[in-house]
Amino acid sequence: MNSALCIGLFTPLLGFLLLMVSSSVISRKSSGMIASSAILISLISFSTLLIRFISHEIASVDLTLFNWIPVNGINAAFNLHLDHIALWMTLIITGVGFFIHVYSIGYMDHDEDFVRFFAFMNFFVFSMLLLVLAGNLLLMFVGWEGVGLASYLLIGFWYDKPEAAPAATKAFVMNRIGDLGFLLGILLTLYTFGTGDIAELSNRVGNEFSSGSPVIMWITLLFFIGAVGKSAQLPLYTWLPDAMAGPTPVSALIHAATMVTAGVYLVVRMRYFYVLAPMTMNVVGIVGGLTSLFAAFCAMGQTDLKRVLAYSTVSQLGLMFLACGVGAFYSAMFHLTTHAFMKALLFLAAGNVVHMMSGRTEMAGMGGLAEKLKWTNWLFLIGVLAMSGVPPLAAFFSKDLILEVEEHSGQMTLFWVASLASVLTAFYLTRAYCLTFMGAPRAEKKLFDSIQEAPGVMIIPVSVLALLSIIGGFLGACFDCIPFLERFLNDIKLLASELKYTTHFMFTPDMILAVLGGLAGIGLALLIYMKSGDRFVNKWPFLKKSFYVDEVYDKLFVAPLKALSRLIGYVLEPYIVDGSLLGVMRLTQGTSRVLQVFQSGQIRSYVAWMVLGAVFLTFYFVFRG
Repeated sequence: MNSALCIGLFTPLLGFLLLMVSSSVISRKSSGMIASSAILISLISFSTLLIRFISHEIASVDLTLFNWIPVNGINAAFNLHLDHIALWMTLIITGVGFFIHVYSIGYMDHDEDFVRFFAFMNFFVFSMLLLVLAGNLLLMFVGWEGVGLASYLLIGFWYDKPEAAPAATKAFVMNRIGDLGFLLGILLTLYTFGTGDIAELSNRVGNEFSSGSPVIMWITLLFFIGAVGKSAQLPLYTWLPDAMAGPTPVSALIHAATMVTAGVYLVVRMRYFYVLAPMTMNVVGIVGGLTSLFAAFCAMGQTDLKRVLAYSTVSQLGLMFLACGVGAFYSAMFHLTTHAFMKALLFLAAGNVVHMMSGRTEMAGMGGLAEKLKWTNWLFLIGVLAMSGVPPLAAFFSKDLILEVEEHSGQMTLFWVASLASVLTAFYLTRAYCLTFMGAPRAEKKLFDSIQEAPGVMIIPVSVLALLSIIGGFLGACFDCIPFLERFLNDIKLLASELKYTTHFMFTPDMILAVLGGLAGIGLALLIYMKSGDRFVNKWPFLKKSFYVDEVYDKLFVAPLKALSRLIGYVLEPYIVDGSLLGVMRLTQGTSRVLQVFQSGQIRSYVAWMVLGAVFLTFYFVFRG
């Protein structure tokens, strides 16, 4: 079991190192095969562990590779901990990641830096695997930062594009804000417990602290700040829409299998802390609900296809945090799973469109593509219907479960917020579908005539993800039985309402409301956008500008920091710092020139100075004495 765990974790790292070392000699075809094979081997390794877990041969795997920081109060080892939650995350990361890697062989076929791209993709997967398999908080932070570095390298991969480098820098800086909160939470945990071992912390926290403890409240709040940055929640969400400057497979990997899911995983992993911090739980639920609704409104006004999907991710992550806010950690993991399938499907299908239209992402230049991209048209439509909660597709089960749990927990305000966000999801995704595939072509005739369906290496992975988006909901919900995901994630204690709605299918008012709301959103978007372009985008500029949050941040933070940097760079440093150093230097040089007069090298001069000194001392002692 230890060998399978090591193979699963380190094979993507080996692929990254191999591609980087041999980048100047390896062929393009070989690099794609090596990178994809590395993820496939990792997937197979974790699948063998899945079989052992299902057969109850093992309940968990703990492996310490070496003693990392042998300091009292820290005692951090490079230890891996594989339980049911971590194993399920590894399967999502490597499974969805493998399809994205295969897809990338076709998407990046004409790129000059083919090898570098796949090396960074392998490193991205390795960092995320390290994050979920880490047995202690400090090692998790290494994976956490590795994911941030990989996202910076991949978002800015096309560094010759004017918007790529600023987008990568923005993602890196805003994540550092959240990471500071996470790091402070780790330090407070080490100070309080004397260890960062996650399993030990989970066992001790309930015995040593009671509900509402201020220390636990601060630890969980600091952890949540880290989660807010990594999972792009209010107010640290603005980096994710700009991250669309990177290649589309990168967007799919970030949104579906890596990075943004890290925040949700952190809250679920540290659930033993959060259940003892009711105030933090309320904060988690409120931030998740507000983010979900806010991002849904923003998505309605976007004219860039990839930015619509980016805001959709922010909104869906908000629903996951909404579930965590009432202790429905299983619901959050269930929706995380189905969302991985659906969002990878939508992004890769959108990638087909972008690739075949020579990089165009603005929907104003699309339309009428259904006749040119017949397969992609149906695949994207499946993703839209699945994400909209149309039964019996994936989100119908996972999203409806979150709504049911919110209503059952008495959080009626958040229930209505989530319901409205769900309706808007159906509306803006159908709008994006209509503007892209329906109506009259709005692209130039020469470009439109040259469009053809994506090659098989791109269509097949998207088709598999479409199948998973259709049947994925049955992993976590069943008509009259215990679903597989519920039996597998037995470490998570389900709420009574979760048990009720996942093991029995029933027509509840909430379910009917959710379905009718989704259908209403779809119908309204079809009515408005089916045969025409985006007639209302210029009437609601605040939606396209995302309520001008970026502009507010520029005024409040960016502009003052730039002014401060200019003050330091052009005033304080040259005139104060450099000027003071220059003054000391000149004083030293002047003093040395004066002293050089006394160091002439002539004996007569030295004797004269000695006589003069003796006379001075004589007069001094006479008059003093």
